[in-house]
Formats: sequence, structure tokens, C-alpha cells
Amino acid sequence: MKLIMFANLAGGVGKTTSSLACAVAATEYGKKVLLIDADANAALTFANGVENPRITTKEFLSQEYPLETALIRTSERVSLLSSSSRLSSFETEKLISQEKFREVTKDFDLVIVDTASGPDYFLQYFAQLADLVIIPTTLEILPIRGALHAKDFVGAGGFEKKPHLLITMQSSGAGIEIPVQLSEDFEILEPVLTRDSAVSESQACGKSFLTTANHSEVAAQYREITYTLLEELKLI
Repeated sequence: MKLIMFANLAGGVGKTTSSLACAVAATEYGKKVLLIDADANAALTFANGVENPRITTKEFLSQEYPLETALIRTSERVSLLSSSSRLSSFETEKLISQEKFREVTKDFDLVIVDTASGPDYFLQYFAQLADLVIIPTTLEILPIRGALHAKDFVGAGGFEKKPHLLITMQSSGAGIEIPVQLSEDFEILEPVLTRDSAVSESQACGKSFLTTANHSEVAAQYREITYTLLEELKLI
């Protein structure tokens, strides 16, 4: 099992979109994927067409229910561990140990975790489990600030590698100048992701745009990025 965590302490950068897109792309490459919504806002859960789930990330992480009971199999062949506002009242002393987490998820090739926009306990918990940390960001100052803070926060939590930076929602992928500091602090993923109406349109369908806009430019970009990540994790 390999684990990728998506994080940025700023919101609105495409974190949830990227988590879902990479999960779906990985299934297209034949991987068995577990997608975890670790955000009490439950945007990833909604993006998969699920609302008001009975058993969620909270109940699994607090060991009230086994993983197989909590999972939802989506129409895109991803196993989803959904979330709800109940996650905000999580009692950390009940948290499943990292050893047990690895044991119960060992049958998955890849675990992808979508985290909250803001520092919380789960960000550091999953940072310690992560093989890769991906930080989506646009090139505006507040998202970049959030990306830098996320880098520092996961580093303090025990993630010792250089995080990957995923640049999202650009008007064009060509000729974009990456600030020098970002190239020093992060591994920059390519290609740069372009803005595409297919992303917002898919959100009303409860599916990824890799399904609803299969041949779109942004779908192809996410497939390329996912392949790169799978290669790095030696899953391809």
C-alpha cells in the first residue's frame, strides 16, 4: 500500500478535485484505490454523489466500525471512505494506530487522502503515513502562502521528503513562470493544469470529469500526472 495525501492550508485550489481525479485515473491504470475524505466539510464525499453517510471516516478512525463496513463503492470503481461534520468532534485518544491503519489497508495499491483547508490533527496523522504529499495551488499569493504553510506543517508532523506542488486552474499551461522559491521548496509536477468548465460541470453529476468529460484536456492532464505519481511510487 502506498499513500498520497493532498493538502493546502488555503482553500479553493483544487485539492478535492485533484484527489478525486487522481483516484479515478489510478483505477483506469488498473490500481485498487481507497479514497479517504478527511475533511469535516465532506466536499469529496459530495463530489462522489454521497450525502449524509451513516458510517464515515470518523467511525473508522475511532475504531467503531471496521473498514469494510465503512466503505462505499462508487460508480467509478473507487472505494470511498466518506466524511461528515461529525469528524470535527473527533476524540484523538480513540484514533487507530498507524500500524493498524497500514494493516487494514494493505490490500489496496493506493490510498489517497483529501484533507481540510487548515491545520488539524488529521493533516499531521496522515503526513506520518504518506509516501507523497501533493499540494495543489494556483499562483495567487494566498494559495501560495497556504502551500508554504502546509509544507511546514506536514514537515513538523513527520513528513521528511520535499512535497510535490501541483499548479492548478491556469488559463494556459504554456509559458507559465514558476516563482523561484517554489522550485526550491517543492518538486513541481507537470503538466500545469488548465482551467476547464468540465470540472465544475461534473460536480453536479456526482462523478469526476474523467468520466463526464473523458476526452477533455484537463482529464488528459490529470491522467499524465497520475501516471507520473504511480511511476514514482513504483506502482507501474
